[in-house]
Amino acid sequence: MDEHFKKYGEIKKAYEKCSETYDAVLKVGGGQIWEEAYKVVGNDYHVIGGGGLTVSAAGGWLNGGGLSASARIYGMGIDQVVEFEVITADGSKITASKCENDDLFWALRGGGGGSFGVTTSVHYKLHATKPFCEIYFVVSDFFEPTYDTKTLFKWIDLLVDSAPTIDPKWGGYWTLNSGIFYYQGSEAEVKNDDFYKKVEALGNIHLVTFKCAKSYFAVRGGPDNLSTDQTSQDEFNIASRLVPMDFVKNSPDKMKEILKWMIPNGFYTFNYIIGGKMMDVATDATAVHPAMRQSVFQIETFDERLIQKLRDELPESGAGFNHAAKNEPDWENQFWGSNRERLETLKKKWDPENRFNCWHCVGYLTKSNACSLSFSLFFYFTAFVILMGAH
Repeated sequence: MDEHFKKYGEIKKAYEKCSETYDAVLKVGGGQIWEEAYKVVGNDYHVIGGGGLTVSAAGGWLNGGGLSASARIYGMGIDQVVEFEVITADGSKITASKCENDDLFWALRGGGGGSFGVTTSVHYKLHATKPFCEIYFVVSDFFEPTYDTKTLFKWIDLLVDSAPTIDPKWGGYWTLNSGIFYYQGSEAEVKNDDFYKKVEALGNIHLVTFKCAKSYFAVRGGPDNLSTDQTSQDEFNIASRLVPMDFVKNSPDKMKEILKWMIPNGFYTFNYIIGGKMMDVATDATAVHPAMRQSVFQIETFDERLIQKLRDELPESGAGFNHAAKNEPDWENQFWGSNRERLETLKKKWDPENRFNCWHCVGYLTKSNACSLSFSLFFYFTAFVILMGAH
């Protein structure tokens, strides 16, 4: 089995696959994390990866869609995959690409981790290196003892009004009182950008970080000063909701009202600004929830009041699988929407005995359902043996 879990970290140039030639691809192994992958790529190329450096580069992050701070420029992680190497339920080692086992290739790109096979390696497209800037700011007057919301409301208004048309060079994260953005471009370019100028004009904004470098890897501190947040915690009540572009464009006042309601009712969120290049891919081209291709925000909450508010206001919008609630109601539809039916069909094809059974994965069986299935199989097998014996 050790052979199947190598850590490759290998860059291949002029790579040919399915009648296409890619300038460069990165091969990562099933056990590699993004810190290792980023260090292999370094400043030579740009790879679309996870923000958390301890996140698997070939596992659940990718199978769940692969959100990234640069997804608005290049697309999601699943949009970068050239091929997978997979161990299937029957023990076979196969390749899945758009010209080999293309149905499995589709399912692995957004159908959730642990459902269809064990991924032992992935080939990712690499992109030319370009300069990036990191801009981290907080609203400076929303603190004890006054908790003045004047600037906070102005920031929320600006965000909602800007999101549908913001330049795809902007990507990253935001909260109700801060922004952690990555801009693809130089310092001069970002300072001349309309969105940046409007943030500056808010007043009472504390610029925590403004730095630019020759690559995303470098602006993150690579190679010697990379840092990450804790990506595994015992008590972490995360949940997520996608916010459709049409809702923000057509009902901006309602969107602002929802966000402002959150301030005294839980407050803490950590959110993605999405859209851009992600929207160029057809909603059924990959297995991820179609809403992911039509949304401008993914809002992540840590308080049940906040996520329930979003579910009530946006009942059909879906959840982002990479940051989904462990107890998400109606999870099959909220995770995959109209792609659910095809995923369930492919689950039966590639894992007919449900060997890969995991919590809220495609085809998930509870303990009682699994026991019922086992009993049914035993019953039919016994009946078959009796009938054969009768002959």
